[in-house]
Amino acid sequence: MNEVSFSRKVKEVKFGEWSLDPKRQTIHDGEVERELEPLLFNILCYLAINCEQIITRQDLVDDVWKQNYVDDNAINRAMSELRKVLKSERQKGIIVKTHYRKGYSFFLEPIIIYHQPSTDKNQETDKKENVSREQNNAIELEKSTSKRGSSNVKKAVIMTFFTVVLSAAAYQGYRFKTDVKVQQKSIEESVLSWLPGRYTLLKLSPDKKQVAFSFISNDSQHYSLVVKGLNGGQEKRLGEEGVNYLPLGWSVDSNAIFYRATTKDKCQVWRLNADFNSDNKFLFDCNLNDSMTGGGAGNNRFIYSKTGYRNRDELAALVNRSLATGDEFQITSPNLNSYGDRFLSYIPDKELILFERRQYDINELYVTDPDGGNQEKLFETSHRIWAVTYDEPSGMLVWLDNTENIVYEYDLFNRKIHSIVELETDKAYASFQAFDKDSLLLVSYPFLRDIHQFNLQTNDVSIVDESNYEDRSGIEVDDGYLFLTRRGSESFISFTQKSTNERQPLQIPKGRLSAIRYNYDTEQLLLQHADKIELYDYKTLQLVDTIRTEGTVISAEFLGKEQIGFVVVSDKKVKSKIFRYSIIDKKKVEVPALTSLWIGYLNESTLVSLSSNDKIVLYDIFSGEQIEQYELPQAKYKHSITVGHGNIYYSDGDKVYKINRDDSEGIEELYSPGSVIGGVQYSEVNGNILLDIITVSENQLLKIALK
Repeated sequence: MNEVSFSRKVKEVKFGEWSLDPKRQTIHDGEVERELEPLLFNILCYLAINCEQIITRQDLVDDVWKQNYVDDNAINRAMSELRKVLKSERQKGIIVKTHYRKGYSFFLEPIIIYHQPSTDKNQETDKKENVSREQNNAIELEKSTSKRGSSNVKKAVIMTFFTVVLSAAAYQGYRFKTDVKVQQKSIEESVLSWLPGRYTLLKLSPDKKQVAFSFISNDSQHYSLVVKGLNGGQEKRLGEEGVNYLPLGWSVDSNAIFYRATTKDKCQVWRLNADFNSDNKFLFDCNLNDSMTGGGAGNNRFIYSKTGYRNRDELAALVNRSLATGDEFQITSPNLNSYGDRFLSYIPDKELILFERRQYDINELYVTDPDGGNQEKLFETSHRIWAVTYDEPSGMLVWLDNTENIVYEYDLFNRKIHSIVELETDKAYASFQAFDKDSLLLVSYPFLRDIHQFNLQTNDVSIVDESNYEDRSGIEVDDGYLFLTRRGSESFISFTQKSTNERQPLQIPKGRLSAIRYNYDTEQLLLQHADKIELYDYKTLQLVDTIRTEGTVISAEFLGKEQIGFVVVSDKKVKSKIFRYSIIDKKKVEVPALTSLWIGYLNESTLVSLSSNDKIVLYDIFSGEQIEQYELPQAKYKHSITVGHGNIYYSDGDKVYKINRDDSEGIEELYSPGSVIGGVQYSEVNGNILLDIITVSENQLLKIALK
């Protein structure tokens, strides 16, 4: 049996341009850092350690998989994925060599670097200094702490496309640097369909002669699939009571449409001839909670985004599936601390796949081939990239930033922005497709987002303040309510008076805010930005503190009266770190917890964490030891959590639950609103829960021409 892993004495392993960190299971070449999946990490270590011999497939089965049998296709896919991971702009040569009918070998000579040994005296000194430093930090924090005591089916469809609401995800604005000046153009808008109802999920055919979309009339409960001819306006429909039909994408020849058929408890992917007269064929089952996108890639293959990557509900990767055999393999490997990859489109003549990679702070436009090779980032922005169209005559990619109403034209050959056009309109749009840079198909914005209050004693629900704006991150204070209100790409804090129901903006600068929190004991207001946390005195509205961070802040909460807990993902986006910040001493200490997305304060001795593997974990606040953990139901849209009065409340985007620590069942369902839940927040004023509720209203199918 060959060695499989490196000794703990090994600090790093260098080969070619890459450097492997065995402890963190990452590789970096000075520019790019990649986290390796456990299987790929084990294969890489195994090949490097046994670099002087040819490793047979049976060796891999025995020593790496440690199974009696592994299918050849599984080994092929793993080796192919490893080769893709090991390619970069700096490392383009062969690392893993294939020996025909024999096996594999490590082509480069690895250089193993060990941790430097220390003298006993130095070790003892280092230990004392480290212990002393940690004790001082812990004592300072302890001192500061102790100084003061409708139908489910309709709802599922809303979840499928409601994520447009988050196109204003309030992060620090960012785009690739470009010298291209922003032009402004007026638009001419025309209505393509006068049927009253809701339109969504536009999919333009590759030949740009037809558009597929989902439509639900005002008197219906389910979405039908519609294919509309763009020359004569003829429409073909597929509908059935109890079933929602949702388009995914087209075949490369525009002769067939791929779609999802969902019921209350089932999800299936089908292919239908565009004439609606023949060949309506079932392809495979899918996840009902998956916001799938996909399309044909020629050769009877289908590329789609599949959630559940690395066992995370909110993490997706691209998969290449053979429609002939049903075999599929993963072609992208996003970081664990991200939302993953979303299929956008396929360019047949170039054999290129365009996809969006959603990080916590930015959204990236990527290109790759059907096997996942030659991945390259083209563009990044703080806003979502919902759809991209390739204009073959010009060789340009075209998309709309629907947060700022800006049309981008990207030169694919020269890899740079060609033009930026801002639309002269105050209207908001959702799903869209581009004919070219001067003509767009889109639907008017249908989403409403308001704050509701759920009474934990009576189970009654009431709307706090109904408005025409998007309100989120609701907080109750003694005399009213605070919300984050979005206008375009920026948000500001609104205040609604309880006695008069009057609404006005709070005199705090607006910006790209992602969340607000309120400390009821100290009357302080916390503002979460992408790269910092601001603390305001609520009475005077004066800024009293700013916490700068290295990386992106993905969540922040008050931990009792005198501390703030926050989670940061580094610029390399590999792992998250949790910090506790003393408001009194203005010092922060890293919390030695597992990778987490959120941290909260349950009581004086317990912290609560939402882990990146979809578990709620409780920690002892002094020792850092894990006390309890709870497996969460699969998220319908997103996981959100809040704590109050010693209790933990949780939402999966569909329902509200309570974590019962003394009950063997663990999780108790409290409320299902019949709409999507964007977030939850406990109110210390009256012990209720404030909910961000997203609903969908009537909209229109439109075409706009730029003048």
